[in-house]
Amino acid sequence: MKQAIDPNKIFDIYSRYLEKELNQERVTHAEILRLINRYKTEKLFSIQKIGESIEQKEIFCISIGKGKRNILVWSQMHGDEPTATAALFDLLNFFRFNDEYDFFRQEIFEQLQIHFIPMLNPDGSDDHKRENKISVDINRDSLRRESPEAKILWNISRKVNPEFAFNLHDQNSYYTAGRVNKSSAISMLAPPYDFNNSINPVRNRSMQLIASINKNLSRYIPGHIARYKDDHEPRSFGDTFIGNGISSILIESGFIKGDKNKETIRKLNFIALISAFKSIIASDFEQMNQYDYYSIPENESLLFDLLLRNLITSANGNNFKIDIGINREKIFDKENRKFFYKSKITSIGDLENYFGIEEHDLYGYNVKPGSIYSAEFKTFPSSNEIERMHENGFTTIKFDPFSVDFTFVEKPINVVPSYLKYNPAITVDEYANLQIFCDNKLKYVVVNGFVCPLENYSNSILNGVVIS
Repeated sequence: MKQAIDPNKIFDIYSRYLEKELNQERVTHAEILRLINRYKTEKLFSIQKIGESIEQKEIFCISIGKGKRNILVWSQMHGDEPTATAALFDLLNFFRFNDEYDFFRQEIFEQLQIHFIPMLNPDGSDDHKRENKISVDINRDSLRRESPEAKILWNISRKVNPEFAFNLHDQNSYYTAGRVNKSSAISMLAPPYDFNNSINPVRNRSMQLIASINKNLSRYIPGHIARYKDDHEPRSFGDTFIGNGISSILIESGFIKGDKNKETIRKLNFIALISAFKSIIASDFEQMNQYDYYSIPENESLLFDLLLRNLITSANGNNFKIDIGINREKIFDKENRKFFYKSKITSIGDLENYFGIEEHDLYGYNVKPGSIYSAEFKTFPSSNEIERMHENGFTTIKFDPFSVDFTFVEKPINVVPSYLKYNPAITVDEYANLQIFCDNKLKYVVVNGFVCPLENYSNSILNGVVIS
């Protein structure tokens, strides 16, 4: 009797296969090169250099299996989207492992050929930016193919002629799976090949396989899987591939609450691909239909990092009730090799139909802009001094302009060069620095988009920024 694989059990023992040398928050070319060089000694893998980036960083294809059905998988064509790259190396570890799933590995090796490109954009990866070295978005270069990375992906697709192609990305944390308060942990798309969103047999197979993956992933994250919006982008590789006979699947790694560093999302990528390979081998995805695909709720941009509800603001002697939505942009500082956050007000008004990853209902509370401390500093104040500033509503300090050669502050206070005329305000696209009062008593300050309660003072502010 033929054995059956249970993705549930693999999900439970995933830590066996975790590639501990990679952190899904940021993956560099040097890190994957070290792993690839290690794999070159293993007969399991066929490793081929398929080209170089603009900065002459090597791009590799790692292939397994000798079956008749070809699959192409690539990650990090956007350099600041590393989650799936880490998951691919977990998957490669799974193939190297020996355990009770050897029978499944053998099925894969006999029936499939899988070709992995685990970092298509090494220049962008090392700079932790979306585009390549010349600021071209590789996923908008499928037609002209001016960038070497786009040429590499196109050429390998012509050589391999895959039945299925998996395009792996990250998306931000602001999407929900439909109009509900459930974040999109994983979003998928069968890309349209024309502006009419037509469905040919090639795209239909993508839809069927996505529906099958959704069925499996829903066991782990019910309500957190979405369908990416199917606006046709003729310059994108998924759209181009489907138009050229390759069934393409876009997988976007999103966000789930409590998974700050996307460790769970990495694991879900791993399981999504395991489920897909299982379904392709068994051809059971063919039992799914377009209804199964379209029943997956569409991505909606309804989340804020921080949502403050029912505040009162004053203008011209009148009071107005407002909600304030704040988003925190995560930025990689190349000089210090660290991440920091820059937060701004994204929306003001009635946000009843929106949700916050962090929410506070502040009914009856008044809000004012944060204040700037009047004295100029040449060195940073101590933590105790900053606490006293917070207690008096100060969210920003003036700093000697000749000392400001940084972009963020590893303290819970913002910095403005003393020569800059800056007036804090509560307005869209303004820095998120607020004072929040109840009965004329200051209860909270918001510094760089992080809430700091003043009673039982608790500093949860990750960093300040230089306001410019």
